Amino acid sequence: MDTGASRTGPLSGKTILVTGAGGGIGAEICVEVVRQGADLVMTDIADSTATLANELGARYLGLDVTRAEDWARVASWIEEEHGALHGLVNNAGLILMKPLLDTTLEDYRRIDAVNNEGTFLGIRSLAPLLAKTARDALHGTSIVNFSSIYGLGGQPFFAAYCAAKGAIRLLTKAAALEFAQLGLRIRVNSVHPGPIDTPLAREPLEELVAQGRIDSMATALAGLAASYPGGRMGQPDDVAGVVAFLLSDAARFLNGVEIPVDAGFTAKAQ
Repeated sequence: MDTGASRTGPLSGKTILVTGAGGGIGAEICVEVVRQGADLVMTDIADSTATLANELGARYLGLDVTRAEDWARVASWIEEEHGALHGLVNNAGLILMKPLLDTTLEDYRRIDAVNNEGTFLGIRSLAPLLAKTARDALHGTSIVNFSSIYGLGGQPFFAAYCAAKGAIRLLTKAAALEFAQLGLRIRVNSVHPGPIDTPLAREPLEELVAQGRIDSMATALAGLAASYPGGRMGQPDDVAGVVAFLLSDAARFLNGVEIPVDAGFTAKAQ
C-alpha cells in the first residue's frame, strides 16, 4: 500500500494510538495519520489487522476495549517502547438496530460496554501517559472520541446505540473540562459521523433487506444518500481527515467540542 508516508507532515514526531483500526473508518484513519507523519500503534480484536499494520509500517497490538487489563497492557507497552503518547483515537464501536422493546439487557450492556465503557477505559488508562507527554509538547496532547449523529439526537430502533453514543458526547466534555482544570494539557473532542459507507454501517441495512422492509441494498444506500445535503453518503476518508486535524497542533484551541461529520445533515431543520 502506497500511503505517501515520509514521516514528515502535521503529525510528524507524534505517537498515535487508534482503536478499532482493522477496517472501515479506523483503517482509513490509520492510513491518513501515517500519511501525515505519525508513528502509529493500531489496536483491534481482529488479528488480521496486523496485515494492514505491516503495510503501513505501524505496530499492531491486540486489544479488547472492554477489558481493563488489556488497556493496562497496551499502556505499559507504549510507555516502554515509545516513552510518549501524543494522541488517542477511541474509534472502536458496535452498532445495533433493534426495537427498544425487543432489546435485551445483554444487548444493551454489550453496546454500552464496547462504545461507552471502552472509551472511558481508554481515557482512564492512557491519560497519565498523555499528560506526561504533554509537559514537553508545545500544544499538549489530544484525545478524539467517536460518537455519532445518533449521539446528538434520537433515532427509532437504535435506542442502545443512541444511549451509548450520547454518553460518549458528555463523557468527552466532562473529561475536557476536568483535564483543563487539572492543568494536564490534554484536549478531548468528539466526532459525530452520519452514516458512513462501511461494513458496520451496512449491517442494519442488510437486516432491513433480510426482513423485506427494503427491497435491496442498492435501494437502502440510495435512500441514505438522498437524505444527505449534497446527495451522497459519507466515505471513511471524509472522517479520517477531521480526526487527523483534531490530533494535530492546528486544533490546539479546540477542547470539549463535538464535530458532526455529516455534510450538514444535522444542520437541517427537523
